[in-house]
Amino acid sequence: MIRILFTKYWVLAHLLVTAGTLCFNPAPSAGLALWCATSLLLMTLCLPPIFKGESFWLARHRVSLAMRNDAVLWMSVAAIAFVGLQLLNGPRTLAYVSELKRWAYSLPPLHFFPSSIQPADGVPHFVGLVSGLAVAVAIRCALPRKQRLFALIGVTLMTGVLSLWGAGFALVTDTAPAFAWLGGTYDAATLWLLAGCTALGIVGEAFLERHVRTLIVAFVAAFLNFFGVFAFGPALTVCLAAIIVTAWFFFALVAVRASGVHPRLLWRCVLLLPIFFAVGLGLILTPGTDSFRAELQMETWADRLDTFLTQWTFRSGLAMDVFAAEPLLGSGPNGFQYTARFFVKGALSWSHWKSGGTALPCDFLRLLSSCGMIGTLLLILPGCAMLGRCLMRWVEYCQGNHRHYSLRYILVFVGSFTGVVCTLLISLFGTPLHSSAVLGVFLLICACMGGWMPRPR
Repeated sequence: MIRILFTKYWVLAHLLVTAGTLCFNPAPSAGLALWCATSLLLMTLCLPPIFKGESFWLARHRVSLAMRNDAVLWMSVAAIAFVGLQLLNGPRTLAYVSELKRWAYSLPPLHFFPSSIQPADGVPHFVGLVSGLAVAVAIRCALPRKQRLFALIGVTLMTGVLSLWGAGFALVTDTAPAFAWLGGTYDAATLWLLAGCTALGIVGEAFLERHVRTLIVAFVAAFLNFFGVFAFGPALTVCLAAIIVTAWFFFALVAVRASGVHPRLLWRCVLLLPIFFAVGLGLILTPGTDSFRAELQMETWADRLDTFLTQWTFRSGLAMDVFAAEPLLGSGPNGFQYTARFFVKGALSWSHWKSGGTALPCDFLRLLSSCGMIGTLLLILPGCAMLGRCLMRWVEYCQGNHRHYSLRYILVFVGSFTGVVCTLLISLFGTPLHSSAVLGVFLLICACMGGWMPRPR
């Protein structure tokens, strides 16, 4: 048993511990993130999973060669170095410049390098980036498909446990939890939606492949995550989850009919009742129900939408002003909060600013204003490389003869891809990818997606 653990599942176990420790830590630390990420990569090199008929030294050679040739690893090093330099090159203090007759932030200790006004603001994003990219590299270079499936199931179960904690907290205190260590309720709901979509993809695949144990465990993960979305999520995530549940309803009907299993009514109930029970339980038994119903009142929709669009447009314009002031390296982590007020002009703009606080409701604009063009390019390259690999395989499938490709495991890809698309859509109206938990899980799922693309037979 010990031999199997150290030669087959050690990297997987270390990966899940790293993801849980760094992504769900109430007090994330940059030093802890670097230590865990480094230890994970070292374990991947020293104790890689050994395939059947492969010696230990051949496995180490295979993994080391894969890591040297993996573009995502070197892109990740550049991205982590940029964000790390931002955290080290600060803080910058606010001072009055008599020559310019205005207030401005002082120059950083290292001129012409990325810097931060308040380094502590960038720690959660740095933790998620380091942990997520280390996990992604370990998955891409070492884990076989079966262990990638275990990684997805493990991380979706971990996120689902958070919804159970929230339900217990709500029942004891009669108030909805804030999920502050996840970045707030909005980010927590995005995390549950991402994990829930992935779990549903695993459920569909396990049903068609007749893997009963995988089906049960994945269904538990899907139940917990969708319960969290409908119990505590804001209106946007609840509406997206409702669309996904509706699509799952039609898929279950078609899948049971196409699979030929009997009795059909029993299997349709097995595939549908747990998800709909999670939806009903989330809407009925939690404090979030009243606020959600208030948000769905038709008479308030027009006012809410007008207020949101006004604030979103106003703050997007401010973000572009902040970006234009330092277009190459940006103003540092959460720099919008400190510098945007210098670009507010007029009484109406000041009223918008004071009524909406200092937040910037868009992940992409926040990244652009914080890191500039150079930092944004370095940070999006690893994700683009992972998603681009899936895109190229799909193009290859579309251009080739479809009969020569296997679509056996494509449902896991469909579920994961749906969760990734929902996360990117939510990122247009919030900043979930600046939460360490959401970013870490997002990168883990992106790294696993390539294993379930159509493959040559």
